[in-house]
Amino acid sequence: MPEIQFTPMIDLQHEAEVLAMMRGLYSNDIAAAAVDLRRSPQVIRTVLEHPERGRIILFVENATIHGYAILIPYLSNEFGGTILFIDELFVKAESRQRGIARQFFDYLRRERPYDPVAMVLEVSPSNVRARKLYESVGFVLRDNALLVASFE
Repeated sequence: MPEIQFTPMIDLQHEAEVLAMMRGLYSNDIAAAAVDLRRSPQVIRTVLEHPERGRIILFVENATIHGYAILIPYLSNEFGGTILFIDELFVKAESRQRGIARQFFDYLRRERPYDPVAMVLEVSPSNVRARKLYESVGFVLRDNALLVASFE
């Protein structure tokens, strides 16, 4: 397995590469609703300026970035503590099938950023491969449905 480091993004040095990966995520796995990627630079700046609101984690091996994840903490009464929402998770196509995402989940369980009591993520119905991975590392489908109302 590769020697991957999971490194919090701390400045804008890799912004262009992260934005390219964000475009790759949404072009590879079409979301249920359109995503306006023009907002992505502001999301990056917000989490860099306010790390208590979230983090971008870069998946790095020998100075090469293989992917990224966005982590967002929120408090849940239902779960009795902080939930770690994995808002986005992407491994570049040429880096897949190397165990990087599985290593990332091991990293989250070991390091427990934001001291969560549980992790949550979304997966599109068509992304069967990702769903199998998530289930293999302990995620389970809940019966509740996610409803969204935009302020726009």
